Amino acid sequence: MTPATAERRRNYHVGNVRGQLLVAARDILHESGRGGLSLRAIADRAGVAPGTVYYHYADKAALLSGLAIDGFRQLADAMREAYDAGPPDGGLRTTGMAYLNFLREKPELYELMYDALDEGRREDVTAAEAEAFAVLRQAIMAEFAAVHPPEVAHKIAEAIWAWGRGIAVVALSRGDRGCGPKDEAVESAVRGLEALILRR
Repeated sequence: MTPATAERRRNYHVGNVRGQLLVAARDILHESGRGGLSLRAIADRAGVAPGTVYYHYADKAALLSGLAIDGFRQLADAMREAYDAGPPDGGLRTTGMAYLNFLREKPELYELMYDALDEGRREDVTAAEAEAFAVLRQAIMAEFAAVHPPEVAHKIAEAIWAWGRGIAVVALSRGDRGCGPKDEAVESAVRGLEALILRR
């Protein structure tokens, strides 16, 4: 056991082991990519015995689903904060930029989130994505309330959500592994969407 691991084991709080495991997994993902996410490595980073992981998560897939849920909640928070800090009529730009900035800054986590959503078919992961989409939907519907009925604004929000996923797939497939889209690509994508939807 390394001194750092021993120190973490002395300091961990029993009631928050699940959270500590997610933080450890998130740090490893950021530093080493998904290849570094072994349960032993996560346990070591969190400062707990390997067997402790199985007390909180049935297997590695369950832990990664927990990481995906945490990622969708981070995305929801980022979009919510951007929308709340922006102009009342700027829902498309503020939430869109927050979404793409999340992708740019956390590409490995973003990929894991959607892999967990597409492959795991877990209701809790689906609910977490819905929570993030609800933030964007609220912002878009508020922005378009004066020009479109609610059902049309809702469809616009769904289209924008799908557009964001499409941009992510293209950006991640063309970029270096572990890297999100560049600043100019993010800005260009948002401007293009504004031109299409807002007719600017």
